[in-house]
Amino acid sequence: MEFDATFLIAAISFIVFVFIMNAVFYEPVLKIMQKRNSFVEDNFNSAKQLKEETHKQELYHAEKLEISRNEARTVLDNEMQRMKSEKSKIISEYKNTLYENASKEKADLKKSALEAQEILKENVVDIAKNISNILLGEDVNLEAINKSQIKIKEEQV
Repeated sequence: MEFDATFLIAAISFIVFVFIMNAVFYEPVLKIMQKRNSFVEDNFNSAKQLKEETHKQELYHAEKLEISRNEARTVLDNEMQRMKSEKSKIISEYKNTLYENASKEKADLKKSALEAQEILKENVVDIAKNISNILLGEDVNLEAINKSQIKIKEEQV
């Protein structure tokens, strides 16, 4: 193998060509690729960080939601207990009122029954006198009979 000047010129031309290609083509392409890789990596890291923040926010909101639900359950349970006790109180008061009214009505009915019994006794005595007068033939007092009938009708009303 011979090395002459053509070989040396070709080698120098090749080295110059490599430097020129490196300066004109490879370095700009490598810079663009590095920028692209840097951009992709930055976006990936940003997306990853946003995903982590979103997950944290989801956990935070889920925790707040659970706390709110528990508070709502507590308030609802307390209101239900209050309503049950109020219901029991109202029912108890209503029963007491009904019992008192029934007792008053019972007392009024007993009183009315006793009054009716007294009136009947008086009327029975008057009627018995009138019947005995009629049977014995004595003078019948029609006016007294009519008055006792009117009295009986008024007392019924």
